[in-house]
Amino acid sequence: MKRIVFFVLSIIFSFSLESHAQDEMLEKGFSVKFSFGFPASEYGYSGDLALPDELRIKTTYGLEIGNQWYLLKKERFGLGLDVNWFDLIYGHANMDDFLSGTIKFKTLEGSFLEFGPVVTFALNDYLAIEGYYNLRPTYFVSYYYENSDDYVLVQNFSFMNAMGFGVRLKFVYVGYEYTFGTVKGNVSGGGYFEDIADFIPDQNMDGISSKLIIGFQF
Repeated sequence: MKRIVFFVLSIIFSFSLESHAQDEMLEKGFSVKFSFGFPASEYGYSGDLALPDELRIKTTYGLEIGNQWYLLKKERFGLGLDVNWFDLIYGHANMDDFLSGTIKFKTLEGSFLEFGPVVTFALNDYLAIEGYYNLRPTYFVSYYYENSDDYVLVQNFSFMNAMGFGVRLKFVYVGYEYTFGTVKGNVSGGGYFEDIADFIPDQNMDGISSKLIIGFQF
């Protein structure tokens, strides 16, 4: 037991000694980032019922706010914890129908307390590259809407994933992120689709998307 305590204290002491000599690009930080996503063809709904191509989401828009803490810093290398307090991603598509008018399909991903490891390599005091993985606790909603009465709602909570890499120029961040995972959504409806849950109580929602990330990390 004494050896274990001594070992742990030695590691903490060595980290504290190194922390005074680290590059400023390896300091803890707060971030605000915007995303522009290009999802897979079945993003938001990959269930049994056919969804017209015109209603497939082509682009998503997102906002995330988070923090980074470095647990290990050695020269210009840092290993830390990346946390996004929330990450909201919205997408929509419209289609004109002769009988129903304008039909809409919307998606919303709300991820809270995303977390995972981040690895950063500081090239100098102004430039760093980094890669990360995040586990994303996500509430996913997909909404098919013909009018105020006729709609289908698919929604549920699950864990999704994200992997990415980026470049930081001082406090400006540019990166790429790949999100993936599937949510089995609970189906409900109204109007013409009021009884849809009796026939298809659940449907899959695909979360595969490539995202361009642009923002600020202080």
